Amino acid sequence: MIYVVYLSNEGPSSMASDLSCAGYKVWEAESVSEVLYLCEHDQVDAVVIGPDVEDQEFIERQLRQITLKLTTKTRASDVIWELSNLFRAPNSMVQ
Repeated sequence: MIYVVYLSNEGPSSMASDLSCAGYKVWEAESVSEVLYLCEHDQVDAVVIGPDVEDQEFIERQLRQITLKLTTKTRASDVIWELSNLFRAPNSMVQ
């Protein structure tokens, strides 16, 4: 199971719902402090930063996890594709 934190200024979000439906465990956070807490106390594989979050570059530098910064044009299918490429299971690789 891949664990993802979705950082957004609004919740609940359709992006988090779509990621959950795709099989990811998703926590939603509305502040960087929430993200940092989750990263410190739970298994977090990636942080997805919503397009409505200001200072995406600054936030990305604060985190030690893989981060995906979204734009207003990013679709859930784009995020799911990227996560599937980042966290491909070794036995699912083409030989």
